[in-house]
Amino acid sequence: MAFARPTLLTGISELSEAYGGFIIDLFGVVHNGQTAFAGAIDCLAHLNARGKRVVLLSNSPRRKQEVSHQLVGMGITDALYDALITSGELVFEALSGAESGERLQLGSRFYHMGPDELSKLLTGTGKCAVTALENADFVLVTGTPEGETLSERDALLNACHDLRLPMICANPDLEVLIGDRRLECAGAIAARYETIGGKAWYFGKPHQQAYAKALSVLALPPSSVVCIGDGLNTDVLGANRSGIDAMLVAGGIHKSELRSRQDGDIHWEQLDDSIYLHQAYPRFVTNCFSW
Repeated sequence: MAFARPTLLTGISELSEAYGGFIIDLFGVVHNGQTAFAGAIDCLAHLNARGKRVVLLSNSPRRKQEVSHQLVGMGITDALYDALITSGELVFEALSGAESGERLQLGSRFYHMGPDELSKLLTGTGKCAVTALENADFVLVTGTPEGETLSERDALLNACHDLRLPMICANPDLEVLIGDRRLECAGAIAARYETIGGKAWYFGKPHQQAYAKALSVLALPPSSVVCIGDGLNTDVLGANRSGIDAMLVAGGIHKSELRSRQDGDIHWEQLDDSIYLHQAYPRFVTNCFSW
């Protein structure tokens, strides 16, 4: 291989002296969508006790207040981190002008594609939801509605394309593990839309606005920051593009590919192949997020 293999570390403590800031993913790193992983809360507490600045950066298509509430339910209080950034919050800011004053101009009426529970993401932006696609100015995709078939989705995407509707993707992830369930995310739908000629706007990792926001909150140069995540094509790729060192947590979304079923050790040849496939280069790799 033309690239250097990442250094295997047993825990985050081995990075604590080298970096002042930590950008940390949630799903697959800190929790599994239902409960915090063993050692994750302790690890955050160690970073906090050492005065490290921590930003939790998630591709959740929800407002940060909602995600914060979910974290508290898992025992992860806001005392353990400095800031929480979600892709849903980035969408809200872009469409309301709440952060920079530069509103993304796509019209005022949107059609929502995704679970009903995520349909309120744009509440407060001045945008209104419509139930008829032909009345929409743009499409907001947050995920896959339960029970929707692939043929139904393709028919809807083709109709969106026929109407030349731009799409806002509130979660660039292709899939996520919630417990032991692997679910398709909004990123897969937006990617499909692009293959048929549709225009999609993405908010979250690996796109630059997410890392720029995290760095501005940390108030540290990229050389003083490490990104810890379980996604090569999101966490690691985005960190690479922003000049930030990355640590890959092999026990997350890629665990079926990267960890041996026999002993749980990292499958190095498969990791090499995955790095080459995604063109995403972690400097470090670890099995799980622990001190």
